[in-house]
Amino acid sequence: EVVTLFKENASDIAAMLRQAADNIGNECDDDIRTKAVIAVQLHEDGQIQVYGWGQTDSCQAIATLDLGKHRLMRDHFGGFDD
Repeated sequence: EVVTLFKENASDIAAMLRQAADNIGNECDDDIRTKAVIAVQLHEDGQIQVYGWGQTDSCQAIATLDLGKHRLMRDHFGGFDD
């Protein structure tokens, strides 16, 4: 699920991460529970930090990032199927 970010919210990265963590923490057994979170942090100097939390490994993280990239491309440019 892609959630639309608004400029007012997206500028406070720490608050958005806390909100995401709260949403994950509030999942119940009836929800499709979060298995893992893969995150990419971009620093102002261009350095990148990659995080993988939960039940994931490097190969699954790569695949998840690639699927996320394709979903972003589909949503932005259109023309891609799920």
